[in-house]
Amino acid sequence: MKILFFQNKFFPKGKQGSNFDQDFFFHHERGVAFEGANAFFASGVNHGGEVHSIRTPSTTFSDLKDWVTKSFGDAQPVESNYILGTYYKRIWRPLACGGRPPNVTYQEKLNESFVSLRILLTKLEKLFETIEPNQANLSTYGHKIREIILLACMEVESSWTAVLKENGYSSARLSTNDYVKLLKPMFLDAYELSLQSYPHFPKFTPFDGWDPSNPTTSLSWYDAYNKTKHDREENLKFATLENAVYAVGAAVVMFHAQFGLNFGTGPFDQKSPIIRNIFRIVTTGLEKYEKEFYIPKFELASDSGKANPLVLDWTAINYQF
Repeated sequence: MKILFFQNKFFPKGKQGSNFDQDFFFHHERGVAFEGANAFFASGVNHGGEVHSIRTPSTTFSDLKDWVTKSFGDAQPVESNYILGTYYKRIWRPLACGGRPPNVTYQEKLNESFVSLRILLTKLEKLFETIEPNQANLSTYGHKIREIILLACMEVESSWTAVLKENGYSSARLSTNDYVKLLKPMFLDAYELSLQSYPHFPKFTPFDGWDPSNPTTSLSWYDAYNKTKHDREENLKFATLENAVYAVGAAVVMFHAQFGLNFGTGPFDQKSPIIRNIFRIVTTGLEKYEKEFYIPKFELASDSGKANPLVLDWTAINYQF
């Protein structure tokens, strides 16, 4: 089933009717169109609202591309290789359109990961009672800070390993040459963090600049981890407050990139507030990844051409690294 990403040349409207001469409101400059069992569907990219649909087959258009061209004016839409209704194991992504997201929690693994993350957050908050996280103190270093960096980076490595293994990736001995392959499929450089109670601490993106040609030293906090782990006497000076915040922040990113930004929503959620007490996390620059967002399968109800689309089940698959 094809998926086409398009520019809406008729924005803020689209065209419909037997001769495609009737306007309908489509308030999106960029859209995604895809096939269903008995209809074609279109939605604004990363839009959770109504999905436009038309029954198939039809004599007024020949295929999905023809429908996109006539409805939205884009004669050169971009085809995606993504398989509708699939999600990659332990890799969270937004939806490209409306619909129901995969109902996957990995609850046992989520709980285990959160226990480790909560310990890190508690240690970092305790450190802030002694060292104020402001610009003047970013280069402060010491043994307690080193301890936090070591624990945080080991947790990040554990998350990297878990995701790779979940997706069937095998290697005799994993290294950053393997771990860096997670950068793009998990959108890791799209997560920006800040400290909730310390607005003067600079915003940061822990995985920004992660370079596959230099996967260890291109992350300053991870490079500091390696240096202080293997040669404390020579490299303790790299165990800085800044690197500790970045390393714990990286663990927070890996947690959300696996289990979702809204993993704990609900009236009895006790996990999300613990993270939000320390870090504010937002996604930025996701546009470059939007053609890789998840898209549910849809079909129209059989009793009415105007029925709301029915979302079908999701299928878990391995990411092909």
